Amino acid sequence: MLSVLIETRNDEEGLARTLASLIGGAVEGVVRDVIVCDIGSTDQTHRVAEHAGCHLVAGGIATGIGQAKGDWLLLLEPGARLAEGWIDDVVA
Repeated sequence: MLSVLIETRNDEEGLARTLASLIGGAVEGVVRDVIVCDIGSTDQTHRVAEHAGCHLVAGGIATGIGQAKGDWLLLLEPGARLAEGWIDDVVA
């Protein structure tokens, strides 16, 4: 299972797009947890993360790695969208 880590700073819109692309993986059990590593946002990034059920940590990716529970790490930028079929590729 994957732990997804996303480093953010004032990326509320991009974060929402990225989280939307992960929903299928969460439903299928491929995504174990999503950790949003926030490095000082002053917008609503934290609300987006909290409403989506993400684990929010203050600090960069290194801080988030220590919180990850999955067997594999997937690092994404805010705004990134995973290609269709990504779940099957990960399972394989």
